[in-house]
Amino acid sequence: MNTTTTPVSAVMTTAPVCVRAETPVKDVAGILTGDRISAVAVVDHDGLLIGVVSERDLLPILRGERSRPRHRADARKAAGRSAREVMTSPVVTIAVGAPVSEAAGVLVRTGLRRLFVVDRGRPVGVVSRRDLLGVLTRPDSEIERDVVTGVLLETLRLGPDRVRAMVRAGVVTVAGRVERRSEIAPVTRLIEAIPGVVAVCNGLDYVWDDVA
Repeated sequence: MNTTTTPVSAVMTTAPVCVRAETPVKDVAGILTGDRISAVAVVDHDGLLIGVVSERDLLPILRGERSRPRHRADARKAAGRSAREVMTSPVVTIAVGAPVSEAAGVLVRTGLRRLFVVDRGRPVGVVSRRDLLGVLTRPDSEIERDVVTGVLLETLRLGPDRVRAMVRAGVVTVAGRVERRSEIAPVTRLIEAIPGVVAVCNGLDYVWDDVA
């Protein structure tokens, strides 16, 4: 998998749970526990992301930070009654078209467990550490299907009589012969972009050299 070209949209969880700024804290807590999620997006009346309420944002209420706050932010959240008053803002986000490598970098740099994915300011998904790691556990059979059907047959029009592909532990081995040398590089590039591909061993030969 080429993480510099595969977009976050290929691995994210779609339809993120959103609440309005005026949603009561008790309702937010109910959503977190009921849906078994760790955070919700807070949006305004135009659907734009303005904050995030996570489990961590609600803990000051349970600790009774109002009477003995360690931090001003915790004191504010402990006294909060709505999502707006307890949310974390501004939010660290990732664009829907950003590559997986960028999302991984942000998660490592910030120490966050998840990122909300936005499209023109509106939340369209969530990508977590587990989502990114899940790419590496994708079954070889699914990867091989995408290679053979999606790339070789449908995109490049290369049938099994000309090119064969085998996948083992995420490594794609391609063998066969194409007409022109210039056809070889696109095979590698397109296969690398498939989620779950660890590496590509391109053993293709060619009839004539149109590159030299």
